[in-house]
Amino acid sequence: MRRALWLAWLLLAAVLPCQAGSVAIGTEPVYALSRAFAALEDPGGMLTVDEVRQPALQARFQPVPASGPGPNFGLSRSAWWLMVRLDAQPQAPREWLLEIAYPPLDRVEVYVPGPGGVARQVGGDTEPFADRTMPHRNHVFKVDVQPGGPTVLYLRIASAGTLSAPARLWQPAALWQHDQATYAGLSLYFGLLGGLLLYNLLLFVSVRDRSYLVYVAFVAAMGVGQAALLGLGAQFLWPGQTWWNTVSVPVAFTATALFGLQFARSFLSSAARMPRLDRLVLAQMAGWAVALVASLALPYRSSAYLVIGLSLAGVVTVFVLGYLGTRGGFAGARAFFLAWALLLLGVAILLLHNVGLLPSNAVTANSLLIGSALEMVLLSFALGDRINVARRFKEQAQARIAAEHAMVEALSQSQARLQQVLDEREVILENSIVGIAFLTPEGRFRWANKAMADIFGGGFEPITSMEPFYLSREDYLQVGREVAAAVARGEVYERELLVRRRDGALIWVALSGKAVSRRDLGQGTVWVVMDITERKRLQEQLQSTMSEREAILNNAVVGIVLSVFRIHEWVNEKFAQMLGYPRQVLIGQSSLYIHADRESWERFGVEARASLIATNGYTCERQLRRRTGELIWVQMGGSCVRANDPDSGVIWTFLDITERKKGEAEILEALEQQRALNDLRTRFVAMTSHEFRTPLAAILSAEEVLRHYGDRLPATDRLETLDGIAAGVQRMSRMLDRVLLLGQADAQMLEFRPADVNLPALCRRLVEEVWAQHPDTDCEIAVRAAPAVGTCRCDEKLLRHIFGNLLFNAIKYSPDGGQVRFDVRREGAELVFEVADQGIGIPPDEVGHLFGSFHRASNVGSIQGTGLGLAIVKNAVQVHGGRIDVESTLGKGSTFTVRLPMVPAGAPA
Repeated sequence: MRRALWLAWLLLAAVLPCQAGSVAIGTEPVYALSRAFAALEDPGGMLTVDEVRQPALQARFQPVPASGPGPNFGLSRSAWWLMVRLDAQPQAPREWLLEIAYPPLDRVEVYVPGPGGVARQVGGDTEPFADRTMPHRNHVFKVDVQPGGPTVLYLRIASAGTLSAPARLWQPAALWQHDQATYAGLSLYFGLLGGLLLYNLLLFVSVRDRSYLVYVAFVAAMGVGQAALLGLGAQFLWPGQTWWNTVSVPVAFTATALFGLQFARSFLSSAARMPRLDRLVLAQMAGWAVALVASLALPYRSSAYLVIGLSLAGVVTVFVLGYLGTRGGFAGARAFFLAWALLLLGVAILLLHNVGLLPSNAVTANSLLIGSALEMVLLSFALGDRINVARRFKEQAQARIAAEHAMVEALSQSQARLQQVLDEREVILENSIVGIAFLTPEGRFRWANKAMADIFGGGFEPITSMEPFYLSREDYLQVGREVAAAVARGEVYERELLVRRRDGALIWVALSGKAVSRRDLGQGTVWVVMDITERKRLQEQLQSTMSEREAILNNAVVGIVLSVFRIHEWVNEKFAQMLGYPRQVLIGQSSLYIHADRESWERFGVEARASLIATNGYTCERQLRRRTGELIWVQMGGSCVRANDPDSGVIWTFLDITERKKGEAEILEALEQQRALNDLRTRFVAMTSHEFRTPLAAILSAEEVLRHYGDRLPATDRLETLDGIAAGVQRMSRMLDRVLLLGQADAQMLEFRPADVNLPALCRRLVEEVWAQHPDTDCEIAVRAAPAVGTCRCDEKLLRHIFGNLLFNAIKYSPDGGQVRFDVRREGAELVFEVADQGIGIPPDEVGHLFGSFHRASNVGSIQGTGLGLAIVKNAVQVHGGRIDVESTLGKGSTFTVRLPMVPAGAPA
């Protein structure tokens, strides 16, 4: 089939005139490019623009036949390359817009070679509308030409459907102006479709004739098809639905044919008038239904051939139906026949226009739109003619019914029957349990039954109107005015009124009155009166009870909610305050938004429902979300309105336990801290006991040596032994000082006794003492005192503790050795001491807790310590009026910086 189309196209190209493949571009607003194209078939669809530009393939381009509005290659499976040369004059603008005026094209690629390479733009109905170069119902691309030189333009088109490319080159302003007129015409067309659709839909609702509903479906399908064919669907209705955009044209027009045939059957009543032809129509409708499914599920070409065959058969069938209906004198058949004739004429004109046998103008180019619009208008007129016929039949039927009714009325006017009816009605009215009265137009009693007299406490003699029973004349006159207005409108007057009985008692009555005859108001009015005093009393009691219960519930100390199917039917004020919402906002809302999240809400629903069904109750503690987003803890309890039936409603109570939860958490945290402190104190006592035993043991051992061997020991050994005893005593003394210092620091009672201290000498002595206490350490200790540091006034005892502890820690927590640096310098009015090591460092998240009592870093491992030294150091620094900072890198070491105020030597304490 494709080869046959190609041969036919070549034959047409040989016999029809064609141009040389170039267009001179000047200052005109628009240039038609379609007849200047040269075409190249790409059966495999694999050629690239670089291959197409090769001389071998350039020679295979053939001129496009000069027929129709543009190149048309039918249902070709190939991709086609189109080439045209644009010779721009020097005064020609640079910026142009290329319009491919066939929206159903699946794929359009535009290539413009230039100095910087080949510019490529992609379009087509398989691309989302948002990705198009220009937001337009047709495929519009930006093209820049070279004024005074040639520009070669390549187009590659491919489509599963008809392959047509009517192309024009526009100046941007000219295209915009052209679009205004085009969209105006399309607005008229679719406005007409919308008006016909709504008008006939209203007629269907009014007359319930199924033909109108089928016609509405036919018009809707036609509108969708035209919108898809014109590119308006992709632009405005389904811009992102690319699959639907590719199938919407065949699907919509297939549905149009299907509803059109059904409309013909329904309109012409072919099942009753032409049964044989109706079976043929049903068979074709089945075929169209198959074509509709094929349009959705099969490739376009497979469904296209089926649609072509069905279209030819359908046109013949509809014309035969219209002709037979016209001959049979069926109402509206002539308009029906003319409507389809105009549609077919529009299709024929469009085909002749597309092959170039008719000139292109507003009528021939839009003949399908004009024909379809005229067809739908005439079909609507045909339906309207049916209404006129139905109205005539209805009027004739009503005339017959009226005549028959007059005859019945005449026969029923016998005196005996009338009297019998009057007697029966008299008995009914007299024995009614409600008061009934007839009043004259002036409001005087004409008749009243016994129940009426009982309500007002006796007969009405000598009372002639209702006025004596009203509480005031103003009330009587006001009711009279309202009654007159209601009677004039032909309405029933109803009111509840407080009146006075003949004995002076006040009662509530319900009044209902209407005119005896709307046409003759002089016949008076009929009234029905009921005593509703007891009902009013019960209503007041009920209202009072409800108000009392509402007040009690709203003033409860807990939140109360009535929930039905997890919707808040009622909430009290306490619950609203608890969550921070007005009551009116909560009532009628789902309980989802007060829970922490959807998952917890759903889990709560499952658990609560199971418990309510099993035990008729459910209690829990959970978190709810306030209006501000804050989560609060509540204690909830619920029970069913009907036992074990949560669907009947659940009454929930809510108690805010947020503060209690906070208190519990604080107590647990305090207990945990106390336990940790107790453990640390126990470890500290054990370590202190061990530390005391060591010098005591040395002292006792030296004492025994002197006791037993003192007279035999050389003088030097005795002195060495005595020095050992003195060293042990000094060590114990220092330990006691540390324990006392610890107690004073814990009680915030450290004593500050400043004196003149030579800081460089003190720092060196501290280093020597640390060396003496750690002779086996691998650390190298370097002390550096700046020249500006000399003697100042401070507490030497506290300084010894501060820097002795820092140096001791630097060595202890540097198990792999490294340098320990002890620097002293002066910065302005401050003394700065730095102790830096290359040890294990401190975890970053624990630096803030480092100076707390009994705190030890988590990475110290088996290194012994009490966790008290740095706490005392910080207190000692603060007593001096200074501060201590720490910088540490885990695994690389720590630097402690102590800053103390510089107090010159000899300054007063």
